[in-house]
Amino acid sequence: MMQNLTNFDLVVFDMEDALVDRSDALGSAVSRAVDAYLTMIVGLRPEGGPVYSIPQVSEFVSRQQFEEPPDVFHALLAFAAHVLPIDLREDDFRDYDGRDLLDAVKNSGKVNISLGELSKLCNVQEFSKILRAKGGAIKGLNRQRSLKNQWLVLAEGHIMMDNLVKRIFAEVYLENELFLKEYGVERRYITDKACIRREKGYIDPQDFEMIRRQCPVAVVTSRDQSEAQWVLNNIGIARSVDVVVSADAMGMGMADPEEVVWIRSLGVGGAEAADYSTRVADAIERTRAQEALETVLRIGWVGDCSVEGRNLASLKERYGMTLIGIAFGDDPKISAALKDKGADIVVSDVDSMVKAITERSGRSRRPMRQQYPD
Repeated sequence: MMQNLTNFDLVVFDMEDALVDRSDALGSAVSRAVDAYLTMIVGLRPEGGPVYSIPQVSEFVSRQQFEEPPDVFHALLAFAAHVLPIDLREDDFRDYDGRDLLDAVKNSGKVNISLGELSKLCNVQEFSKILRAKGGAIKGLNRQRSLKNQWLVLAEGHIMMDNLVKRIFAEVYLENELFLKEYGVERRYITDKACIRREKGYIDPQDFEMIRRQCPVAVVTSRDQSEAQWVLNNIGIARSVDVVVSADAMGMGMADPEEVVWIRSLGVGGAEAADYSTRVADAIERTRAQEALETVLRIGWVGDCSVEGRNLASLKERYGMTLIGIAFGDDPKISAALKDKGADIVVSDVDSMVKAITERSGRSRRPMRQQYPD
């Protein structure tokens, strides 16, 4: 067993909060996905694009609290459809449904506008205010009742059926082989370089390896297993991660990847994943078992504990877990929100994060073995 010279015997990282900077990748993906949907699906002319620049998307994201990247695309696509200078009537295409409906719209020639012309009509800041007034992010979008042309945005159902929002975003974001592995089909609409390659690691691989030499490391992610593993490899830290618990996890174990693909191929979606706190507990227990940790004195979790619905308070009590809140950029409001939600330590940069994990604090360390389930 390794000699522990750190504050912790085991550290769980939230991948999206603490390890991967996907801001540039997300901004690029949403910008490209909106243009692709409007030109290839609805029939806008491509001149003058993009409708939204990468900085516009990034600013929009910073003012909302989207949990899933495709939801950012959904919201900005819905706004673009709303400001189209024509109020299309779904009843005019009543003989069609799903993708056939959008093909009929495209072939009708009624949408006679370019991306550049539409871009001039899109006031992103104003739309952001509208969403925040209704609760923000996807919640705010779902509460809107006055947006025009929303039937043009196919965002219901499963990606393999008629959810073109998820389909287009996934094709823009994922490498072709990764899309094929996750969804069982080739990309249909997008052939350009995947935006996932624009993701960057927050932490230097050597620093991360230093953490791993001192204690086992687990990662919890909102992504599917294959995508998470691809990204960890791409940013150079995969070999230093002991356990990855992904969105495919069903609680205390992983869903079989082949089963997930098979279920998706039926067009009914994957089984419901375990909630966040269950997946964190899964990461702890699997790492404990894998590393034969009979007694775990201290566990650290690193991420954004202010996100709604994570329910980390029960894990703090159960495991004696220390919450290290991430507030990169040193925003006082974010720091205050983290502390309000139970963060024991708040770090404003990567160096502070590494220091909080690796340097002994001199605080008392009491065994938590009795709090683990059998």
